[in-house]
Amino acid sequence: MGSASNMGATPHVAFLGLGAMGFAMSTHLVRTGIQVTGFDIYQPTLDRWTEACTNIQQSENSNAQFSTTTSCSEAVKSGANIVILMVATHHHVNSALFESGAVKDLPKDIPVIIMATVPPTHPTEVRQRLTSEFNRPDIALVDAPVSGGVARSKNGTLTIMASSDSQDAMNHPLVQTCLRTLSNSGKTLYPIPGTLGAGTSAKALNQVQCGIHIVSASEIMSLAALAGLNTTQFANTVNTQTSSGDHPHGWTWMFTNRSPRMLDPALPIASAISIINKDVGIIYDEEARLNIELPLLNTAHAQLKVCMDSNIASWDDAFLTKYYLDPTLKNEQKQQLVIEHAQDSYTATATSPSETTRTILHAHALINLMSAYETVKFAEALDLMGPKQRAMWFELIAGAAGGSTVFSEVIPLAFEEAQWQDGFKKYAQEKVGKEWNVENVEAVLKAAKEQNGEFEPRLVEGAIRLIRELLL
Repeated sequence: MGSASNMGATPHVAFLGLGAMGFAMSTHLVRTGIQVTGFDIYQPTLDRWTEACTNIQQSENSNAQFSTTTSCSEAVKSGANIVILMVATHHHVNSALFESGAVKDLPKDIPVIIMATVPPTHPTEVRQRLTSEFNRPDIALVDAPVSGGVARSKNGTLTIMASSDSQDAMNHPLVQTCLRTLSNSGKTLYPIPGTLGAGTSAKALNQVQCGIHIVSASEIMSLAALAGLNTTQFANTVNTQTSSGDHPHGWTWMFTNRSPRMLDPALPIASAISIINKDVGIIYDEEARLNIELPLLNTAHAQLKVCMDSNIASWDDAFLTKYYLDPTLKNEQKQQLVIEHAQDSYTATATSPSETTRTILHAHALINLMSAYETVKFAEALDLMGPKQRAMWFELIAGAAGGSTVFSEVIPLAFEEAQWQDGFKKYAQEKVGKEWNVENVEAVLKAAKEQNGEFEPRLVEGAIRLIRELLL
C-alpha cells in the first residue's frame, strides 16, 4: 500500500460514479486539466464518458488526461491520489468502497470525498467501518454533497457543502483543488461547522426546499394552464426580476430551472423523478429517526411515490405537470395542456390574466413560506441552529437550488426572534390577507378542480391549512 502524501500535489482523481451529475463533474475536471480515472458499473456510460473526454482533448485541452477501469479497485490502483464518490445512493458508496474491496487498495492517507447525497448519519458510519472493520483511520474522509444540477456541474459552479472530522482533511491541497474547481473557484464552497455529516445535514436542509419546490413548480404551472393563462407568459412573469433585482414572492430557483422543460418537452432530460424521490426519501427516513413531522414535504413525497409506482421514475421531474393534469396517465390530450398553452398562438382565456397570474403567484408564495418553515424545523431537529451554522446554511440555500424569494425574506426575520416560529408568524400576518389573498387563491383552485376533476393541488391546499394553523 503506497502513500497518497508522496504522490504529488497535482490531483489524479479516481472518480467513481458517472451518472448525470458525476459525468458532468468529472468531465469538467478533465477539461480543467485534472487527471481523472473514471469508473461506472454501466459500460455504455463508460464508453460515452471516454468519447466526451476524447472530444475535450481534441478540441478544448490537448493536455487533458483521462482513463477508465473495469472496477473500483482498479480505479484506486491507477495511480490516483484522491477518490471522489458520486454514486447514486449510500448503498452504492458502501459497495464501491467496501464490498468491491477497493478499501484494501487505497494508498495510505489518501483523501476520499463522498459527494453523493446520502443520509446525514452515513459519513460517520463510513468512518466507523474504515477504522474498526478495515483498520484504515489514516484515510482523510470528507463529506461534501453538492447542489446545482447538471448545468452547474458542467461549468464547475456547484454549491458544495463540505465537512470532516479532521481540519487537515478539509485543508488537504488535493481536496481543496478538486472542491474549488467544482465550485466556481471556491466561491460556492461552504465549509459547514461540525464534524462528518454536517455537510450532508446542510444538503438535507436544501433538499427540503428542493423536494417541495420541484413538485410545486409543476403544481403551479398546471394550475396556471387550467386557469386559462398562457403558460409561457406566466413563466416569464415568475422568472423576471424587477429593476431592483427582486423576483416575485412566487419565485423559486426550481421553477426557473424546470419551467423551460415543462414548456418544451423536446429539451434534454436533466433530472429524473427517481433522483428527487431518493433525496426526499432520505429526509422522510430522518423524520422518523428525529421524531418530527414535515407535513408539506410529506405531501410532495407522496406525489413522487405515486409517480414511482406508475412506472415513470425515469421521466424528467419537470414532466410532473402531466401527472397533475392526468393522474391516470392515460389521456395524452389532458397531459399536453401546459404545452398547448405555451404556444404564441394561444391567447389567455382567463377573465383577467394579470389578476389570475397574481393570485397564482400568491398560491406559490404560500407554499414557499411553509417550505421555509419546515426547513428551519428540520434544522432545529438536526441541531444546526448555532449562529455560525444557521448563517452558513441560510446563505448556501438562498443561493442554491433551494432558493426562493420568500426564503430569503423570512429566514432573517425568524432568526431575529427568541423563538424562530414567532418570526414566521409575524411575516405571515403581514403577507397573508393583505398582499396574499387566500380567498382568491381558493377560488382559483376551486375553478381549476371544476374544470379538471382529477386535478389535486395538494401542496397549495396543504400550505393554506398549515398557515392557518400557524396563525391560530
